[in-house]
Amino acid sequence: MKKSMLRTILQPLAIAIALALLVRHSFFRLYSIPSASMEPTLQIGDHILVTPYHFFNDPPSRGDVIVFRSRTSDELMVKRVIATAGDLVASREGRVTIGTHALAETYLHDPAASGSIAPQIVPANCYFVMGDNRANSFDSRSWGPLPADLIVGRVRMVLWSSPSGLSQPAASASTSHAAGPALTESLRVTRVFHPIE
Repeated sequence: MKKSMLRTILQPLAIAIALALLVRHSFFRLYSIPSASMEPTLQIGDHILVTPYHFFNDPPSRGDVIVFRSRTSDELMVKRVIATAGDLVASREGRVTIGTHALAETYLHDPAASGSIAPQIVPANCYFVMGDNRANSFDSRSWGPLPADLIVGRVRMVLWSSPSGLSQPAASASTSHAAGPALTESLRVTRVFHPIE
């Protein structure tokens, strides 16, 4: 009798846990931010929620913050889409231009910090991506347009942020899998459920 009662309780619980894990790996992923290359939008210690684009049948668009696999290593990186396929991207006086118009980049501390970008047309199935912290970002200015097949998904929000991230080794805008916040960690309350735009 006890065995049957225990099975009645544990079986639905096991099914619920398995379904939750399946949903987590199919519909969203969690990563933590170890570097300052996306400041002020993303800060060291932020734990972000990322959704794959294929669930929404909507390709990345200019302004999206995305996670992608590095072209040169197994590292995951996070940057902002600046230009999409067919766009003519360049810079003038440190400001990014698309065609002949300066790109409005309200998310930057210093909009004139983009440096020199040689005029180029973004190839088909590629994106030109840059970090929001332009002085501290390894991005398309260095290694060229990002192929679409390397994109993991779009950053939707900061779920929580913990100052303990400050002790993690800095990597050029990489992300790493994140677990939930430890009970002993303090949270940056203003960053909890912070949407990313």
